[in-house]
Amino acid sequence: MPEDVIAIVPAGGRSQRLAAATPAGGKAALEVGGVSLLERVCRPLAAEVGRVIVVAAEGQPLPPLPPGVEVIRDTRPAAGPLAAILDGLVHAEATHPAARIAMITSCDLPSLHPAVVRLLIERARRPGVRWAVPLVDGHPQVLVSAMATSLRERLAQALAARVTSPRRVLAAIAASDPRAVQEVSEAELGVVDPCLASFADLDTPADLARLQAAALPPFPAS
Repeated sequence: MPEDVIAIVPAGGRSQRLAAATPAGGKAALEVGGVSLLERVCRPLAAEVGRVIVVAAEGQPLPPLPPGVEVIRDTRPAAGPLAAILDGLVHAEATHPAARIAMITSCDLPSLHPAVVRLLIERARRPGVRWAVPLVDGHPQVLVSAMATSLRERLAQALAARVTSPRRVLAAIAASDPRAVQEVSEAELGVVDPCLASFADLDTPADLARLQAAALPPFPAS
């Protein structure tokens, strides 16, 4: 397992569209097949990286997590995923200075495949690449991506300028240095995840009902 790779999982969001179905722990605590969304994301990550850091809201109760998963709390409440990613990077710099790559994954991806994690990390290691981002349905999937931890200062500058969208930061980085952003196509992703199930997130009650009816296995095979 690469010791220079960490994972950061923003988990503090509650999702207004899922409000009626969301437990006290927010979307992260929702269960599919008897397993919380957060655990479904953390287990494949823990198998592939040296450390998993969950960034939760202050006071947010969390479901049981795999051994070794670290939990830190938002320093900018309700500031969105970009702020949570920065919190994770700052924590990693202080506690795990060997980290060079951060796998960024939202907490609502119940079918995240370990092979997708490995592919993105491999792409992030290529010379000159600072952010490896899947392109699915024509949209960059910044919350299933791998970035250089050295982007910490760039994210801090964006937040200081009141830019809170990870996609806006990605676009700015690509504009200043196109080689720094490595897009990973659907065809490439399909080799390791044929149905692109890793990118099926959960945003609405209909999404939740569909996933609960799908009888998903506890975790995808590696």
